[in-house]
Amino acid sequence: MTSLALLKTNLAEQAYAVVRDTLLAGERFMPGDKISVEDLARRLGVSRSPVWAAIARLEAEGIVQVRPRKGVFFVGFDKGRLLQIMAAREVLESATARLAAEHATPAEIAELKRSVEAQRTALAGGGLDEYAAEAARFHALLAQAGGNAVMTGIIERLWAQTKAMCIRKDARPAILDERVDEHARMVDCICHRDGEAAEAEVRAHIRRIAAGLPGP
Repeated sequence: MTSLALLKTNLAEQAYAVVRDTLLAGERFMPGDKISVEDLARRLGVSRSPVWAAIARLEAEGIVQVRPRKGVFFVGFDKGRLLQIMAAREVLESATARLAAEHATPAEIAELKRSVEAQRTALAGGGLDEYAAEAARFHALLAQAGGNAVMTGIIERLWAQTKAMCIRKDARPAILDERVDEHARMVDCICHRDGEAAEAEVRAHIRRIAAGLPGP
């Protein structure tokens, strides 16, 4: 994370956004790493208070862990926990896919299609990080198209936890090509307003991802 000074207004909100993005970018911290609040505050050019406020929010979201007398840690890979998250995602994301098939606007469907093409382009160019970012955006768009803000918020938090625990885990391009094909089928179901099929596609998609998780 480069050194930068935050604006003097709303420091806690800005610190939260920057620290969250830094962690999930997977460039500076790996799952399980210890996080220095003092170092973050120095790099952001602020006191420790707004950084601690950001850490409190990130802990509530399941992205960091605060261990008494030990410090702050980026959440580590935990297959058991991750499988629980995937089970929750399966229920919520499949339900939002059904809702999207019923309520998505033409503009929302067009954006889902653009996302699928952006994923294909990223993989064709070997951009695994770009693909991962676009895949996350795709699932966020899908949730938003369902029109239920409460479900969308929960899904976004579960996605953040998934990403945090899986940073730099092995990714096989051939498997990722299959994931994009699955995304395309979801969009096709939504285009045809087939909620049952959209729900089934999402359930199968998430179950495949869960089955392919690395060992303990």
